[in-house]
Amino acid sequence: MSPKVTIVTPSFNQAGFLERTLQSVLGQTYPQIEYIVIDGGSTDGSVEIIQKYAARLSHWESAPDQGPASAINRGFARGTGAIHAYLNSDDLYEPDAVERAVDALSKGPGPAVLYGDVRFIDAGGAPTTFPGKRVETYRAAPFMAGALFHEAMFIPQQASFWHPGVFARVGPMNEENWTCWDHEFFVDAALAGVPFVRVPRVLASFRIHATSISSENRWQDRRERDHLRIDRKIAAAGYAKGRAKGLAYRQAVRLLRALRTAVPSL
Repeated sequence: MSPKVTIVTPSFNQAGFLERTLQSVLGQTYPQIEYIVIDGGSTDGSVEIIQKYAARLSHWESAPDQGPASAINRGFARGTGAIHAYLNSDDLYEPDAVERAVDALSKGPGPAVLYGDVRFIDAGGAPTTFPGKRVETYRAAPFMAGALFHEAMFIPQQASFWHPGVFARVGPMNEENWTCWDHEFFVDAALAGVPFVRVPRVLASFRIHATSISSENRWQDRRERDHLRIDRKIAAAGYAKGRAKGLAYRQAVRLLRALRTAVPSL
């Protein structure tokens, strides 16, 4: 029997993008999906959009919350799937993303985190680049814990899935984190020795737009506090970060990603 996949979408005032996100989940080639939408009390028409698809959702609600990580945790608390993922209300899955994730995780080691590649799209859905970068498709590097700790590699959250055992082992998303809760979750998993499995293909689109957390400078103070807390957590676990090590990891990741660009199947 095919495993059930729980997907959570946290949403707040993203009516301009939300319907496409819902459609990208509900239109998956994989049938066994438990889809939960947690809206933070939107006032921009998002609720009306969610209601259009209510019959196809396992659960939805709209009420004030304590931020994105809180909404995600509340969604997963209701989840009963054998695989978990969340997709923000402005991002999109490829039509076969869930099917490919289930296939790869069924072949991998015990509780694990899976990740793939992402395309960058703008507010209108056209190809774009991440701010300050030049690539329209991010081809993820093979997993290296040290590279993750030095922020030399990027685990594309939009293209990530994991077993609920990982969530149980490292705890829920940190609700104090408002800028990079996904990165902190992946760091916690790596510190706990959770295996990471990479699928060398695009699984999702990461939307870059003026009001996204990734783009807004108003989050800079929070972002610095969140990253400082993560660095302290890494240090407390006994991992010594260093400038030379960080540079070496960046060069290694750059080389591996360049090889992937030349040979996409890598």
